[in-house]
Amino acid sequence: MRSQKEERKVLLILALVFGVIVLATSWMPFINNASGVLALVAFLLGIIALIVNRKNKKMLTLISVAISVISFVIVLISQPIYGAVLNDASDSYKGSTAKVSSSKKKKLTNLETLNALAKKSKSTNELYVTDKIKVGQDGDVMPGIYDLQITGGSGNITGERSSTFSGLYINWLGSSLDSGNIEYPSTIRVVLFEGDTLEFTDISKVKFTAVSSTVKNNNKLGIGNYVVGRDIEPGTYKLDTNATMDPEFENLGWEISIYNIDTDNSKEQNYNPGNTDVVVKLKEGEIITTNFYNTQYDASGDTAKLIFTEVKQ
Repeated sequence: MRSQKEERKVLLILALVFGVIVLATSWMPFINNASGVLALVAFLLGIIALIVNRKNKKMLTLISVAISVISFVIVLISQPIYGAVLNDASDSYKGSTAKVSSSKKKKLTNLETLNALAKKSKSTNELYVTDKIKVGQDGDVMPGIYDLQITGGSGNITGERSSTFSGLYINWLGSSLDSGNIEYPSTIRVVLFEGDTLEFTDISKVKFTAVSSTVKNNNKLGIGNYVVGRDIEPGTYKLDTNATMDPEFENLGWEISIYNIDTDNSKEQNYNPGNTDVVVKLKEGEIITTNFYNTQYDASGDTAKLIFTEVKQ
């Protein structure tokens, strides 16, 4: 059997070994969780060794106790630090994941954007024109796609687009049905964006009627703004018209502008008695703006249509 002296030495050695192991591992992430428990064990063994060896030299025992205490303190200090690092890493991961998720969101095409705009349209009652008409949440009419009806007066329709769509011009002549100027259209298709303004000269009353969010494609367009892919299919077309154009006025007829949202630029084209061989290429999401200078004063501007005949290439 072991002597009491040997047993006391075993206690001292265990306390010292445990203390050294704890000191060596107390700074290591995750492992120091177990080190904290081992430090308590080493401390208890050291205390027992002190009691058992109270009549002998206690230097090594005191060292083992000191080591266990120091190790436990290191564990307590390091735990919050590693916890903070883990939290930062977790937050960083979540943030990067959110960014990746956000970047994966599909960007709307121009056509999808314009179709979404159509869904925001909200018809108005008849409006008296006393100032510029503003488009927006706090304006006179919501952004959207409308048939603008002139219900009083006859004159010019101009305006300014928001800076985002500055290349899409506003410039038409319009007239109410009872004004006597039937050569001007009484209804004009308009695409209106947040921040646009409309200005009317010699026109006293107007009404905005929301166009259905879904429309059938048509190769005969009237006067106003029309969306490629919504009102007419993309493609290459030769232009024609059902309206009579007086050859005496060879520069008067249809004006066409094809607006690209991405570049904020427009391509201009004319179809008139002096220029009848006209072909245009239309891309999805572009906005066509049409205007007709009617030289037949007894013909209605509302019935004038610009006809697009597809060219096979």
